[in-house]
Amino acid sequence: MADPLASTHAAIFEAANAGRHSEAASMAAAWEQEALRTAGPRSDEAIHWLEVRADLSRIAGDPARACELWLAVADARLGNGEPAEHPEVEGAVDRAHHQWQFVADRARAGALAPLLIELRGRVPGRRPGALEAVRRRAELLQAPARTR
Repeated sequence: MADPLASTHAAIFEAANAGRHSEAASMAAAWEQEALRTAGPRSDEAIHWLEVRADLSRIAGDPARACELWLAVADARLGNGEPAEHPEVEGAVDRAHHQWQFVADRARAGALAPLLIELRGRVPGRRPGALEAVRRRAELLQAPARTR
């Protein structure tokens, strides 16, 4: 018997990879709402669909939204008592950090910086200097933009 969740994921990512980002996001949001309703906001199911939506935002080329969603995933996992060094927690913070580096809108990147700095302080990850890298970019974002 086929796994219905696997076919659901396949359909969602097929839509996203075909450029039908709104359709993919709507399908994932519907599944997330069902998980929230039946299992609760910090359930594994709800967190899973938050992760799916984060990945869909990345595919859609919206790194700011992907960063926000990965930050929410990390926060939910930490809120559930998962330790900072748990691979799923580290992965969420690493993905948020990675996506944040691609946020071109200075104001949006600057608004996300304090949240990322706070999480990086709690979840330093395995790569040395990650927190300092976020702090350096955050400082640059606060400096006046140079004109040509």
